[in-house]
Amino acid sequence: MTTAYTVAQFVDRNNIRLACDWAENNPNMADNMNHWRCVLKCDRRQMTFYFSQGYGIANDPDLESVLDCLASDASGYENARSFEEWADEYGYDTDSRKAERTYHAVAKQSAALKRVLGDDLYETLLWNTERY
Repeated sequence: MTTAYTVAQFVDRNNIRLACDWAENNPNMADNMNHWRCVLKCDRRQMTFYFSQGYGIANDPDLESVLDCLASDASGYENARSFEEWADEYGYDTDSRKAERTYHAVAKQSAALKRVLGDDLYETLLWNTERY
């Protein structure tokens, strides 16, 4: 039997940290949002990525919410067997170059998250952590 953790418990148990600074833009998102350049750290490994929130969200990104979003994106990517399957699941047009760029950005981000956490923690975060 596998124990399910909350995102907060996962963060506490694995010494995960996050630093975010406001960014003028996010190369992967529309400009009508609040953008952040973030660094996620676990032990001595780290990843740098952009994170965006709608204008209606006034607070700075917090570690649990950001990690939850990263895990959600990664699990959707890992569940898809192809770009077409991923696009269909998320309502994208499979003929869209923008959708394909988004898919590749999610793939790259998921690989970076896996590298930072390591295989076991990555699997735990995606499949055995209760997310929002």
